[in-house]
Amino acid sequence: MNDLIKKGFLIGLGATIASKEKAEKLFEDLSKSGGAAAEEAKALLTALNEKGKGNTGKWRDGFEQEIIDVIKDLGFVTLDEFNGLKEKLTALENQITELKSTTTKEENDEK
Repeated sequence: MNDLIKKGFLIGLGATIASKEKAEKLFEDLSKSGGAAAEEAKALLTALNEKGKGNTGKWRDGFEQEIIDVIKDLGFVTLDEFNGLKEKLTALENQITELKSTTTKEENDEK
């Protein structure tokens, strides 16, 4: 499961990098051919890069939520739920120890 999540993230990251590289090449070609001034191409590339960073963050947040939903669907618990259960278990263990101690003391008193 962890491998699947990792592969999904890497695919998204690769797509983002490939898109950036294609955009840089396009603007470089436009700049060389005179289709756009070098400064205009650079400004446009910078604007697209910033927009891409924002979209990457949104994509990552959406992807993380999807992972959380899948993990819950598979029956895994959150860290908070786990810690709550751990506290309850510790309390029950303490009660059992206390009951054993009380029972042993009562048995010794009867002898």
